[in-house]
Amino acid sequence: MRTHSQTPQSPETGRLSSDRRGNRAALLAMATTATSGLAMLAIAWLATRRLTPTELGFFFSFLSLGAIVQLADFGLSYAALQKAGEFRGTGRTLDLAGLASLVSRWNLLATTFGVTLAGILGFVSFSSVRTPAAESLSLAGPWLGYLAGTVLAQVRVPAISLREGSGRIAEMWSLRLCQEWIAALVCLVALDRGAGLWSLALLAATRGLVATAWLSSAAPLVVGTQRPPFPVRRWFSEMWPFQWRIGLSVLSGFFIFRAISPVLLVEKGPISAGQFGLAVALMNLLLAVTSAWPMSHAARYSSLLAAKQSEQLRREFPRLLWLSTALAILLAGTAAGAIWWARSHQITFALRLPEYPVVVMLLAAAVAHHVVSCLAMYLRAEGREPMLLPSVLGGMFTLAAVWVTAHLGTPREIAAVYLACSAGGIPIAGAILRRRHRPPGPGTVPMALGSDQTGTSGDLPQSNATPVRGSS
Repeated sequence: MRTHSQTPQSPETGRLSSDRRGNRAALLAMATTATSGLAMLAIAWLATRRLTPTELGFFFSFLSLGAIVQLADFGLSYAALQKAGEFRGTGRTLDLAGLASLVSRWNLLATTFGVTLAGILGFVSFSSVRTPAAESLSLAGPWLGYLAGTVLAQVRVPAISLREGSGRIAEMWSLRLCQEWIAALVCLVALDRGAGLWSLALLAATRGLVATAWLSSAAPLVVGTQRPPFPVRRWFSEMWPFQWRIGLSVLSGFFIFRAISPVLLVEKGPISAGQFGLAVALMNLLLAVTSAWPMSHAARYSSLLAAKQSEQLRREFPRLLWLSTALAILLAGTAAGAIWWARSHQITFALRLPEYPVVVMLLAAAVAHHVVSCLAMYLRAEGREPMLLPSVLGGMFTLAAVWVTAHLGTPREIAAVYLACSAGGIPIAGAILRRRHRPPGPGTVPMALGSDQTGTSGDLPQSNATPVRGSS
């Protein structure tokens, strides 16, 4: 009688299986971000047809100032994702329950502060616009409704991040897909029925309701009765030293990606803010789509480092960087060509954009931001934040330069200054990498990070959320 024994899984087979799971999650992340991006593009397209040019300016200003609620998270969700990945990589999954409890309390306090600040800044900015068309609008109701919906969505973000970090990457990206598509459908119907700026309140509220329903019916984060607490002092020693750096980087990202529309609303009026805001939305959409691929690896990279497999990470990352950047360049060129064709055929959406050179320069800036965001993601997975100071200073400089140019110059000059500031982040990031990862020989590609032989801490990351994107 022949007996059959089970052959143990070799390390190579296990590595290939892990790679396949990582690739599937990456593909799902890209598909989710791309399709949700198309949904947001449909919202912007319908907004150009259903809203007046003045309303369109406030539309994008609502979106920008509402991001302050997310900003108040101050890197907590990204740090929680990385910590959950570390717990998973070291087999300490029971610690997730205590971490989740602490993160939820912090997030509630931070969200309360963020919505208060966003509300005050919004009312101050909107009241400064004195055009007859703006004064005829009723802004208080839609603005308060949008803030309420944003709070409902934001309080669910840490729970999603913790589950993604614990290994449920595909499930959480599926949740994000449902969030974006259902919310987009509700927003589109509201816009088409004449809801105006109230459609943004429904967009944000639907995201929160979908997340609440999904998480309520999903498997719990931790199964079992043993749930060690995660005290505040442990958070201060293990997470805060990294979280505050991420928070400052998030702040710089707000200056770079979100503050343009409110600045133009104050300096140039709602019509210019709407035109430029639409172009910036395209730039952010391109960046979100292209960065979804590398950003989906954040939890896995954290787990690899916690499991002392840093060399595997250093072999994988250069290829990810080059391929995703090539994709960003391809999509930016395709978008520029499509917009040129649409303008030549007098399509309304394209005509609501600023002049064509402005659009091209902002698409080029998206590629520059993509490169810097990939490098920042890698360094943060190592528990490092060497780009913190350049990111914060760069964000402040970009906002100041754009504001001065908006006060004195034209939209084309604003776009040129913004592109120069964005592209400046690439040589800065390159210099940081060359200092930390010196190539062994003249034939090595400068970005080939596998040459570094130093150890990593494993301690601790738009999506946006929302993964954090740094730039100069």
